[in-house]
Amino acid sequence: MTISVDSNLLFDLQDYGALHAEKCINCGNCTAICNLTTEVDRFPRQIIRMVQMGMKEELLGNKEIWLCYNCGQCSETCPQQAEPANLMAAARCYAITNYAPFKLGLLFCKHPILGGIITTLLVLFFGLFMFSESEVMASDSLLLFGFLSREFVHNSGLIAMAIFVLIALYTVYNMFRYIARANHLTSKNIGKSLKEKGWKALWKAVFVESLAQRRYRLECEGREDYKHWFLSKWFVHAATMWGFLGLLLSTSLNFLLDVINVKPTGAFVPIWYPTRLIGTLSGILFIYGVSILLYKRIFSVDKAHSYSRPSDWIFLILLWVSGMTGFIIEIALYLPGAPMWGYWVFLVHVAFSMVLLFLIPFTKFAHAIYRIVALFIQELAPAAS
Repeated sequence: MTISVDSNLLFDLQDYGALHAEKCINCGNCTAICNLTTEVDRFPRQIIRMVQMGMKEELLGNKEIWLCYNCGQCSETCPQQAEPANLMAAARCYAITNYAPFKLGLLFCKHPILGGIITTLLVLFFGLFMFSESEVMASDSLLLFGFLSREFVHNSGLIAMAIFVLIALYTVYNMFRYIARANHLTSKNIGKSLKEKGWKALWKAVFVESLAQRRYRLECEGREDYKHWFLSKWFVHAATMWGFLGLLLSTSLNFLLDVINVKPTGAFVPIWYPTRLIGTLSGILFIYGVSILLYKRIFSVDKAHSYSRPSDWIFLILLWVSGMTGFIIEIALYLPGAPMWGYWVFLVHVAFSMVLLFLIPFTKFAHAIYRIVALFIQELAPAAS
């Protein structure tokens, strides 16, 4: 088999944050310490060798870069300070750029200043666009969807969601294509594997590993000396993910209740109303998770958080502002009268949420999608091969 070599791959990965990868002497300590290593998946030594040898196609088709949970143990034990954990994160950023259309990931992974400027401009654009369509700020009670009409917000959200879904499908297709080519998977053996264990693979990828985070909890916690479980990596990660999914569920249910004429979007309901309760609890969980993630990166509490790419900050800031403004709006709705600042906070919330949704396929959040696909392929691979 002929392997094409990209002699600039190592230097390209350095631009994505793979600092000191050239120091690697292939000693294998990183693979020995990694609990995810198997006879087939050799984290992260195999990926480092691919980068050093310029095997671009093989790197982009390597599902192991998405199975890594970035616990940081490999960097802690590296005798050369080659920072293999950083290389794994850089490889994910590099792959996102190559999977996504028009290489828009470059704006956040390789040219973060430009990405930050574009993100700011998008927030301003959506904010001004929404404000131009705004109506009356009621003073007797906080009527958010009198300020921005329900139809306008719903339609804008649906358009943003449609764009997100199309881009996500395109990038996942590219990822699957790279992995299938690198692992010599054909439509015939993939079809056979899907028939034999498709549902089992889907269950394990989505529920056992992605939602319940079994391997993350049991094998990838790392060597942190946290005295409290609520500061552990897996719980903070789970809080952010489950909080986000809960908010998405609450928003979707509110939209559905509006469509079937049960409850108009924005109508006042008590805190124990099911959709409001789901949204409130999810919001608390989400803000907690994102806040702890920001804290760990600001203070570099361990190897996994010792180096943060600008794209990490852009992503976390979008998440935190979206979550915090939503929570502030929640409080404003239950305050007496109509706090006028509630309308402006709502405008900021909608603008940030729209930009976040649009940029998900190009930011770090995309790995949540790619990891599920990689785990699914991981479960299918034995039967497929």
